Amino acid sequence: MATVVKRGIPVRHLSSTAMLEALDTRLRQYEIRYEMSSERMDALLEMDAIRPTAEVIKWYAAYHGALYARRATPTAGTPGTTTVPSTKPD
Repeated sequence: MATVVKRGIPVRHLSSTAMLEALDTRLRQYEIRYEMSSERMDALLEMDAIRPTAEVIKWYAAYHGALYARRATPTAGTPGTTTVPSTKPD
């Protein structure tokens, strides 16, 4: 009888800051290569003005992943508190 060897899938654990930095680096590479901003690529793709090649779809996914991560990542404060600036005069 053969012995079954379990092999785990390697998992990288990144902080949200490190993940956003990696996504921003990838987005900058696409923007330099295609000489347009990610926002413009998104708009052109939505209007069917550019072809959805495999690389453009990867760019689109990285762009929307970065947008989602920014919305989901708190930037200041602690859970359950507001980060809205105070409107009271000092």
